[in-house]
Amino acid sequence: MTGGKGDMYKHILVPVDGSETAFKAAREALALAKLFGSKVVALYVVELRRLKEYEEDEREQVKRKLREFGVKTLERVQAEAGKFDVTFESMVKEGAPAEVIVETAREIEAELIVIGTRGLTGLKRMVLGSTAYRVVEWADCHVLVVK
Repeated sequence: MTGGKGDMYKHILVPVDGSETAFKAAREALALAKLFGSKVVALYVVELRRLKEYEEDEREQVKRKLREFGVKTLERVQAEAGKFDVTFESMVKEGAPAEVIVETAREIEAELIVIGTRGLTGLKRMVLGSTAYRVVEWADCHVLVVK
């Protein structure tokens, strides 16, 4: 990598879920955006699979609350972006997180995804899977994993 403005990363996608690891990844993305003159797109994914745990009549209310949490999470990232003086956009989407992240990266033509991981290892990762792991496997662009 060379320093300064350039064409290396015009668009950086940073998915956030409200965790401190995700905010750490967002700060990394913002610092890289400042270095390269990139636009940062922060993404919050409402995981629809979680709604199956609720009764039919509760699902819309839960979905609305999840979207509200997503908006607040993105507002926190946007406040941080103001400190870095970078171009910033945010979006809330619904679906399976890894799939939505990879699709969004393609849509915005991201050259880099910066994603936090909670550090699942061994059996837990094999059984539970990991959004970051799936993104690394499926993405067409560079992926920086922050832990």
